Amino acid sequence: MIEVTLEELASDVKEATINYWFYEEGDSVEEGEDLVEVIVEGNALKLAAPCSGILNEVYFTEGDSVSAGDVLCEIEENKEG
Repeated sequence: MIEVTLEELASDVKEATINYWFYEEGDSVEEGEDLVEVIVEGNALKLAAPCSGILNEVYFTEGDSVSAGDVLCEIEENKEG
């Protein structure tokens, strides 16, 4: 499993709000595609999927506040050949 975390976006920004998930649990995602949109200090920021696979579990819902370092979701990575 690959954990997708909210990285520290700037030295003075420690919190964001989940605005929109582009996928639901169980959906197939592709590396580099938009995965989740967060709001940081009034600005929308899209986070991309770090790998291709299945969105296994989402830990926060739209409207939830998240902090730098929080695990947002897990992706079950596709195993090639």
